[in-house]
Amino acid sequence: MDDQPQIYDNAAEEEARKKRARAILNAYIQNRIAFYDGTGSSPMTYERLLGKDFAIYALRGVETAEDYAREAFHAVESSSEETAMGTRWQELIASIAENAIDTGDLTATRDGAVYVIELKSQENTTNSSSFPNELRSLRQRMREIAGRKRASHQKVEAAICITRSTISKDEWRTFDVGFATQENADLKDFRYRYLSGTAMWQWLCGIDSPYGLIRPFSKIDSEPVLKARESSLERVTQQLLKELDRKGLPHTLDGVAELSDSYKAEKEAKRREREAKKRNK
Repeated sequence: MDDQPQIYDNAAEEEARKKRARAILNAYIQNRIAFYDGTGSSPMTYERLLGKDFAIYALRGVETAEDYAREAFHAVESSSEETAMGTRWQELIASIAENAIDTGDLTATRDGAVYVIELKSQENTTNSSSFPNELRSLRQRMREIAGRKRASHQKVEAAICITRSTISKDEWRTFDVGFATQENADLKDFRYRYLSGTAMWQWLCGIDSPYGLIRPFSKIDSEPVLKARESSLERVTQQLLKELDRKGLPHTLDGVAELSDSYKAEKEAKRREREAKKRNK
């Protein structure tokens, strides 16, 4: 059934937002095609298959180079998809959220305050090492905006928003500096709003989920991406096998691991050569 429940009270507004969402999806599709066919800024190449942890694949039961290429291909594309889609979700939110501005960093006026916002696709995209630095970035952005808003005395707050979560949360948190994290003492009691799932989408965009803007999924023309993806997998697999043959290595996981070592050694040799030339100038 193609008819979807209306999200907004105003049908014209709903259609306008759906149109913007479709345009952003089309941009994502073009990004993925460029990734697969090798014309993008960070394209899929066989060399990208050589940077994985081979022990993981060995323990998974992967034995041949062809099987490894397929598995590693999926891992590389998944990471690239997360990054590309995260960018598109931020564009989508900025285009449909009232009083939201996307200048690389997202800000929005809510509840009488200006919020500087860090968007995350899911909670585990940060770790104990990177999270404090993200909070410092939020704090710096708060200070910059607070300086511009000094005359109006408008409050400036920080928010971390998780776009993809089955748990709906809207709560205030403070950074806890434990015994093992004294290097982050400068963040002690830093206060930020944490929103996830439905609560986040309601707070930022006034909707329960973004999928109503792009459903039904059957209407998305994904055929060009599918063809580019299949062609890319075939291309990088054949390139990998040719490199194994060129080095006289077997079409096995061990052969791929040896090729990876050789590739890293060649890159390191070139790096040292460039540094030597700089020193001799």
